[in-house]
Amino acid sequence: MFWRRNRPAANAATPIALSPVRIFTTDSTIDGWVDLFGQRLSDVLNAVDSLNVSGVPVPLDESDWFVTNRERMLLVVPPPQASDRPLRRHRVKRRLLALSGHYVVRGVVHMVAGIELDPFLARSGQHSLPITKAWITSTERPEIDEQQAALLINVRNTSQRLQLEVLE
Repeated sequence: MFWRRNRPAANAATPIALSPVRIFTTDSTIDGWVDLFGQRLSDVLNAVDSLNVSGVPVPLDESDWFVTNRERMLLVVPPPQASDRPLRRHRVKRRLLALSGHYVVRGVVHMVAGIELDPFLARSGQHSLPITKAWITSTERPEIDEQQAALLINVRNTSQRLQLEVLE
């Protein structure tokens, strides 16, 4: 497995540099830590089918880790991280309203100029759509009402309804 093969042993002299993550699923919210191997979380989620998450910031052994399948994730709050300059692309900023399962997300989507949202997603093959200045609420869980600097929406989750509307 991609994650286990690259993760050093917990008792290794070099500590694992973990990043905080918050995952919203249909029935729960998971707060944990992941090893991004120096990549952006969106790139990791687009490349693997599951994510190893630690329930503690400094895992002591394998029992501190659990696997979360990407298809189970509806929304993911990535760790604060500025993208490297070569990874940044000029995009048109558009306000977005998204419904993913019972979550309602309002925020800003960064799109390629001249390309509409739906064809872009179908053509790109990506699994996560980055949203900035995100506000998350839930129609089923009133305790969820939070703002995040960045958020990833799983656009390939077929088990839950997903509606994306670009607002003018």
